[in-house]
Amino acid sequence: MYFLYFIKKEIIMVHLPIYEAKITNKDEGTFCLSFVEYPATEVNWQVFKENKKPINFSIADEDKHIVRGVFMSANHLIYRVDPAGMEYYITFSEDTLRQMAERFLMNGFNKNVDTQHNGELEDGIFLQELFFKDVEKGIDPVGYSDVEDKSLFCQYRVENEEVWKKIKDGTYNGFSLAGYFDTVRVDKEDEEQDYNDIVELITKIKNKLK
Repeated sequence: MYFLYFIKKEIIMVHLPIYEAKITNKDEGTFCLSFVEYPATEVNWQVFKENKKPINFSIADEDKHIVRGVFMSANHLIYRVDPAGMEYYITFSEDTLRQMAERFLMNGFNKNVDTQHNGELEDGIFLQELFFKDVEKGIDPVGYSDVEDKSLFCQYRVENEEVWKKIKDGTYNGFSLAGYFDTVRVDKEDEEQDYNDIVELITKIKNKLK
């Protein structure tokens, strides 16, 4: 996968590494879901609070205050930048999503909901469903035809009036998860390319953009 930079009519194509998120021990997985404005991967802390390809949730039942949307897409490349400025993509396999869903429920984290990843858990928001898009089995949520098959979906009932008001006025548009995951590099092309060389090249490009 390549990231394109346009500099004075020149196109500079930079290869970005691709990592797959893994759950390798009992302490890893998703522990909180957030209602966010912009819905969005060594053991690494991941907060997917803004995705370059936002997938908004939808109001499934206005009278009952129910919203439905994507918990996390399967096999979808998510653009990330680490604290050192390194740009890369991360992706979640179907197997990892299934592990994620199981642990989320087993550990009772279905009650862990905040807004904008502020770390303050909200009352009055209840998980009703956690399910996978599976076209072959006829599980194909309406309005999500562009979402990858085998993606993980969720549905929440929102009795918290303040949160519901912000859903209605467009302040919150989707779900975003927070959790711990191991990561494994899965792209083969340029696998031996030196990390420092990539960082240096990106820095030079950004300086030119400025």
